[in-house]
Amino acid sequence: MMALCVHSMFEGIALGLQKNLVGTMSMVIAIIVHKGAAGSALGISMVKGFPDNFRLIRQLIFVFAIATPLGVLIGMLAANAGDTVDVIMSSLAAGTFVYIGCTEMVVQEFSKPEYKWLKFFAYICGALLITSLCFIPGS
Repeated sequence: MMALCVHSMFEGIALGLQKNLVGTMSMVIAIIVHKGAAGSALGISMVKGFPDNFRLIRQLIFVFAIATPLGVLIGMLAANAGDTVDVIMSSLAAGTFVYIGCTEMVVQEFSKPEYKWLKFFAYICGALLITSLCFIPGS
């Protein structure tokens, strides 16, 4: 839960740091592509972890939901603070994406033997989709 919230906040920061429409739209597409899956996975995990406490689940999902908009606000404020702050925040956002992806998501999913080839195929498709955003002119 905390890892996903931190990840969501940093993706919001990365979005808030964008200075042009193409970069902004690329980030919005990237966030939309995986936000639903992350939210669904978190919801399922919360229901399994707290089967009788739907109030707590709703509160935790709310925290997850506001993490990205809060990050956008932080990113917008940081974007006006100068190039050094912009570079630092962009580096933190990118590092967080890689760290969460490699240590939390991929390892956990591939440690379970069921559907390994299907998971690998989905992983490659997702990586290709996100990588294709680099080929949008101006990004």
